Formats: sequence, structure tokens, C-alpha cells
Amino acid sequence: MAFNVEVLLNGIIFGMFFAIISTELMAASAIIFKYEESRRKVFYYLVPIWEITGTFFVFYVVNVEALIPNALPILAYSYISYILIFIVIYILRNLSIISAEFIFKNRWNISRKTLYSTYAILTYILGFFVLVIYTSLMSGRGLNINARTFNLASFVSYLPDDGFIIGSAIALFGLSSIFYKLDVNSILSLAVTVIGLIIAGASFIAINDYSNLYIMMLSGLVTLSIPVINMVPKLRKYISDKITFQGFLAAAAFLLFYSVYPNLGSKTIDVNSLLNDSAMQTQIFYATLIGGTLLLIMSIVFFRVWVNSSKKRINAGADEVE
Repeated sequence: MAFNVEVLLNGIIFGMFFAIISTELMAASAIIFKYEESRRKVFYYLVPIWEITGTFFVFYVVNVEALIPNALPILAYSYISYILIFIVIYILRNLSIISAEFIFKNRWNISRKTLYSTYAILTYILGFFVLVIYTSLMSGRGLNINARTFNLASFVSYLPDDGFIIGSAIALFGLSSIFYKLDVNSILSLAVTVIGLIIAGASFIAINDYSNLYIMMLSGLVTLSIPVINMVPKLRKYISDKITFQGFLAAAAFLLFYSVYPNLGSKTIDVNSLLNDSAMQTQIFYATLIGGTLLLIMSIVFFRVWVNSSKKRINAGADEVE
């Protein structure tokens, strides 16, 4: 199957964005279910992941706009109600994490745990919105491109859509203990991830078709390799490395992206037919390639520097939380 090089780059960016936002959802799970342990193992990752997620989101949207200029207006009209709700929740989520990380001074009758828990719950909701939009673009359920509308009730009534979202959430929940090195049995992490992948995989097949089944299966195997490697004591430290872990997730997300290319909306939309086929697209490709490489390098450096600095402060007892 031929692959447009500009779309290939967009898929890579999507894979990286998905990997980063997934780690935020994993952090939310850890905060909700293992708050005390999260104070020692999760908190110092929150700010860099939160900031890098926002940066990559903007980078991805700008790349989509340059690649398919007609796409964003269609998506904006179709999902306008949900986008507005998303923005409000996004602002509230940012307010909660900023308050917890930077301006919490014990002045209010609001515990820091409440602020972090609020951040986690709102992150869950944002993740749900992202998965709904992504899944509806694949299945086409509830989405009317001609009328530029999206019917959430119609989308939810199709069980494979629900299954893909629920399965993805379960798989990420299983992977969270590996990424943040939580005290969870490695067999349990593997079992939960497998259950999530089975549900999401079966739903994904129902949403799409079998023409690229082998690519979808490869995506699942890449994801499954994370908890499998984690079960080997000598290899555990390598797969739990934050950059390596996100590399595996990004590869899995890219393969999933590739498995439906060039079709969206259950084969009602051909992505190639929407491309901005001009000399400008070529120049944008080179600019994105250079800018994306620089962004990736700077993000990794920022992530490493911030985390190492935070670990030193926590170990020194300067970051006590209630």
C-alpha cells in the first residue's frame, strides 16, 4: 500500500502525541487509585508531561491544518459543541494542576489531594473526548460530513465504538504501573493489558475491515511487548525508562494509524483526496520535519532536566505534600 510521505510524517507526529497524552491518562489512574505512592513516583512527572502534551497537540493540529486545509473547518463545525466543552474542561484541569503544583499554600480549605484528584478526573474526561473523536473518525458512526454534525447518541449506540474506548482505557490502566514503576504485580499488569487489547482489538476489527488486519495485530503486539518485557527482571529497567516506553507506545499508535490509511469514516473518506497537493505542501513537509526533530529533542531534554531536578527536591524533603 502506497503511503504519502507527508501523511507518513503526520502519522509519526500523531503517534508521539498519543504516547504522551496516554502517559497523562496513566498518571490520572495512579493518582486516583494509588495517591500516596503517586506522591513519590508520579508527581514529579506531571508538569513536564502536561506541558509537552499541550505543545505536541498544537504541533499536530498545525500540521493537519497545513496538510489538509479543508479538514479543520469540517471538524470544527461537526464537533463544535464538544470542542467548547473540551476547552472549558481543559481550562479547569490546567487550573487544578497549576494550583496544586505552584500556588498551593494551604490558605484554603482545599487539600492538595483534592486538587490532584480533580486534575485526574478532568484528565479522564478529556481523554474520553479525544477517544470519542478519534474513534468516530474511524467508524463514521454519528458523524455526518455533509451536514457537518456529530450525534453522540448514535455513536455510543454502536457497541464496537464503546468497546474500542473501554478497551483502550483498560489497556492504558494496565500499563500505568509499568510506566510509573508502581508496586503492582507484573502478572496483573500483563493480564489487565491483555484484557484491554482483546476488547479494543475486537472492536477495532468490527469498526473497520480485515484488509489491514496484520498491521493492526502488529500494533497490538508492540503494545503487548511492554508488559511482557516488564516481566523479565533484567529487562524491566529498560522498558520502564520513560523515553523508551513512550517510543513503544508511539510505534503502536502509528501502526494503528497506518492500518486504516487512507480511509476514514468506515471508508467514506479518502484522506489522499483531501491533501493540499501543492509546492507549499512540500515546503511545509521540510519545515515540519526540521521543527519536529528540534521539538522532540528539546522535549526530551526538558523532560530529563525537570524530572531530575524534581527528584532532588523531593529527596531533600523540600516538596512535602499533605
